[in-house]
Amino acid sequence: MKALFVFDLPSRRIAVPLLCAAFALSTSVHSASSQALRVVSLHGNPGGSLHASLRSEPRTLNPVLAADIASRTVTAALNADLLHINRATDQVEPALASSFQVSRNGESYTLRLRQDVHFSDGSPFTADDVVFSFNVYLDPRFNAPQRDLLLIDGQPIRVTRIGPYSVRFDLPHPYAAAARLFDGLAILPRHLLEPQLHSRTLADLWTLATPPAQIAGLGPYRLKSYTPGQSLILERNPYYWKQDAAGHSLPYIDQIDFSFVSNQDAESLRFAAGQLDLLARLTADSWASLKALSTAQPIRELDGGPGLEFDLLLFNLNAAVAARPPQAALTQQWFQMQPFRQALSLAVHRDAIVHLVYQDRAVALATPVTPASRLWANPALHPAMPDIPQALHLLSGAGFALRGNALYDRQGNRVHFTILASSSNRAQSGIASLLAHDFAALGIDAQVVPLEFRSFLQRITQSHDFDTAVMALSAGDTDPNGNMSLWLSNGNLHLWNQGEAQPATAWEAEIDRLMNQQLSVTNLQQRRALYDRVQSIYADELPFLSLVSPHMLAAARASLAGPTPTPLDPGMLDNLATFYWQR
Repeated sequence: MKALFVFDLPSRRIAVPLLCAAFALSTSVHSASSQALRVVSLHGNPGGSLHASLRSEPRTLNPVLAADIASRTVTAALNADLLHINRATDQVEPALASSFQVSRNGESYTLRLRQDVHFSDGSPFTADDVVFSFNVYLDPRFNAPQRDLLLIDGQPIRVTRIGPYSVRFDLPHPYAAAARLFDGLAILPRHLLEPQLHSRTLADLWTLATPPAQIAGLGPYRLKSYTPGQSLILERNPYYWKQDAAGHSLPYIDQIDFSFVSNQDAESLRFAAGQLDLLARLTADSWASLKALSTAQPIRELDGGPGLEFDLLLFNLNAAVAARPPQAALTQQWFQMQPFRQALSLAVHRDAIVHLVYQDRAVALATPVTPASRLWANPALHPAMPDIPQALHLLSGAGFALRGNALYDRQGNRVHFTILASSSNRAQSGIASLLAHDFAALGIDAQVVPLEFRSFLQRITQSHDFDTAVMALSAGDTDPNGNMSLWLSNGNLHLWNQGEAQPATAWEAEIDRLMNQQLSVTNLQQRRALYDRVQSIYADELPFLSLVSPHMLAAARASLAGPTPTPLDPGMLDNLATFYWQR
């Protein structure tokens, strides 16, 4: 799976690919039928159409280049992967590969492919398509975004055809969570794309102007039509390789109609009017207001619990900031003090954020690892409860003094700072106001500064002209390797001290060592112990404050079976082939 971290703000998700691939080690063989994959628990009704929405038009239908949410949503329905991570259980399951075997040294993976599988144009699927696909991802001429994921210590994975339905992947050395690599990398049709790549660039292939007959995938649907500015329609893939318990071919629903709807308010109105059958990525406010709308049909509200997103308070700990004003330099001195950061955490009423901002549709956090990463959250760590006396005790030990209702440092400077928040994000603006109120209990004067999104992002990532900021991040995977860019001192999302050439502190160096070590540990319990230690270091040092993780909220027609919000892309539409209308 491609791991991403994103800044998650209204209608703006800035994706940052992680430059690491991960591999899980096992010497066991995971098997399933070599023909069609049968979903043994599924009994549904065939037929009908599903009306869904996209908040923008897809930029491409090429799964190699799909980066925006709309493109990823559509290409996920058109394509399939070798192995698949079950979004409900977080376990690796067979997909186009019916089984896989790992060598004893953990450096070779042999995947056995399903036979009698066909692309949506009827052409057969073989090992040649797998080798071709990975060669496309790895070829530096094409500059595919997935290439970095397939390099280990700068060395590419070697992919070898060892039979018409068998492929071997050779690695430079063992890596943790290996099987997850094969989730999310679409297998491309060699017969269609190889001839074109001799004379065209990757960006020229499968644009929105490409005729549907020239696009083929292994997913449950294929392209039927695209109307610019209005809609994109998918039709059932008659060659799809999954069946239900009775042996009936999936998918059940004949057609998916995606309308382009620019914002959540417009989506809600269309849903209430019966023009849409499901809504995803709802805010707590819009989710709560659905019942008040006059809906054409009964609806079902879907709460998937906490996802991979979390809200945080970022401290400006950046060392490389030119010409900082005296007051900014002073506030940065305070934030550099561990007891000061700990005291601020003890002042925060996280439960109030859950209740007032998210209407009880969120959970308080101790670390950036949310409950969605069920295997990896350190069970010994719990969200800090408000404790003003202990917070003041920590501040006193660090040389701060409370005089009346105001806090002063040892030089007699009144403690005050600003909290940036995106003006377009109601939740984060509300969090900032609650934090300012909480910090007042310590005698701190914290002023909320709302900014337009572009200005907000520029202050955080470029000029570093801020004291603190409320923002949201989201990991692209539940596995620890989806967090590498946040934890490593030189990572793209090491936001509290950006641009470090080397760890600035001993504890950051320790986190670097632990995160790099867990990449190749073959024992799950040992790997969990390493990641538990990373989280413990974070909980002690608090380079930023993890606040809450909002629930994954959605809604669907009551008669539509199947939709379930899940933390990994493509979210609620991951099991689209199993959706059906109840009679």
